[in-house]
Amino acid sequence: MWALLPLKDFVQAKQRLTGCLTVSERRGLFHAMVEDVLTVLAAHSGFERIVVVSDDPAAQLLAEHYRIDCWSERDLGLSGLNGVVSAALNKMAVLTANESHPVAAMVVHGDLPLLGEQELNVLTAKHQLLMKEHRSAVSIATDRHGLGSNILVCDPASVPALAYGRDSCAIHYQEAVAMNLPAQIISLPGIAQDIDTQEDLSRLLALSPNNAAQRTLAYLHQAGIAQRLRQLDNEAANTSAQAWSAV
Repeated sequence: MWALLPLKDFVQAKQRLTGCLTVSERRGLFHAMVEDVLTVLAAHSGFERIVVVSDDPAAQLLAEHYRIDCWSERDLGLSGLNGVVSAALNKMAVLTANESHPVAAMVVHGDLPLLGEQELNVLTAKHQLLMKEHRSAVSIATDRHGLGSNILVCDPASVPALAYGRDSCAIHYQEAVAMNLPAQIISLPGIAQDIDTQEDLSRLLALSPNNAAQRTLAYLHQAGIAQRLRQLDNEAANTSAQAWSAV
């Protein structure tokens, strides 16, 4: 199993949080979430190799810190998430072409601060079970809405057409079936909680998880974001209550 972590330009990350976070806060949040993800991946014994794909200097420094590989988007020759991941998986397929045993690639995104070892073990075990009678298979760990592909596990030499974005989970599943690949959709609560919106941040703060999202939560509190979001949530709740009482 290889892990692939495609990372955007940190300054451009988490655009949907523009309404509640400044540019520097979004960058700091994304950096903290990526560190939470890399901490779990680097400590996991199930990965033969971990690869970050990015041209951002911050990503390159993180790769050096965690002693993992960093591939340049520019060198892959494609742009956009779908193109970059496809090119990286193709490079993996070339590098592992002579392997005698099946190879799997796990595409993990950087906004999964609640990623944990136990859920990675469950996901890996379920994928291995699917591959018992097949050399290639596709497993999708979806988001809490059942729409996104927070983690995609596949054979780098047999990749379904990638369609990250709206309804990617269903599309990736359908593309795998069209290729006659056994496929499954898996829901795991930690992996399902990606961070895209203010609501996602509020949910994360309300969960108060143990031994997870430590860097993300520390950043949210140290930067004063947690207090600000709680105040906004309280104001919204009060406004809603007043509107109901006026009916």
